[in-house]
Amino acid sequence: MVKVNYISFAKKAAAIQISELKKINKIFDKSFIRAVELMANCKGKVIAAGIGKSGLIARKVSATLSSVGISSFFLNPSEANHGDLGQIDKRDLLLVFSYSGNTTEIANMLRYANRFNIKIIGVASKKDSLLLKASDVKILLPEVKESDPTGMVPTTSTSITLLLGDCLAVALMNKMRFSKERVKAVSYTHLPA
Repeated sequence: MVKVNYISFAKKAAAIQISELKKINKIFDKSFIRAVELMANCKGKVIAAGIGKSGLIARKVSATLSSVGISSFFLNPSEANHGDLGQIDKRDLLLVFSYSGNTTEIANMLRYANRFNIKIIGVASKKDSLLLKASDVKILLPEVKESDPTGMVPTTSTSITLLLGDCLAVALMNKMRFSKERVKAVSYTHLPA
């Protein structure tokens, strides 16, 4: 029986991701600054959206924003196509994640936002994508090498998208002078028994 070295596979996958994640520095430009400013000045809610793996990342980014005092929720674009677009108000801001930027489910949401002049921050890796064309702020993710054996399964691409979301949250925290005391105030773990 051939012995499989799972640890070496894991280390190789980790090494690929660590190397590729350094490309995040390409994102920190004027568009990143505009995204932080738009989110900080949003009078409504920051609505994070995405489909599939990008949807899972959007849900986590929304949860992080909520944890740091930014009013936010996740909206599934498929559900939005069946009546949930009414949750979006003119004062809101859409933060839409799609690695390809051409996911068909986001098209109606983008048209709706454009029609009602709702600002969109688009995050995608394709410059000419539907998402980035429709966005007020375009954050172009660098194309990265996936860390799985086929090079096709979203691994590194989801990691870099999540890293971007965390970097947006950290930049916002610094802009708002978010303190340890404020973290304790919004954390349920510090409520008296």
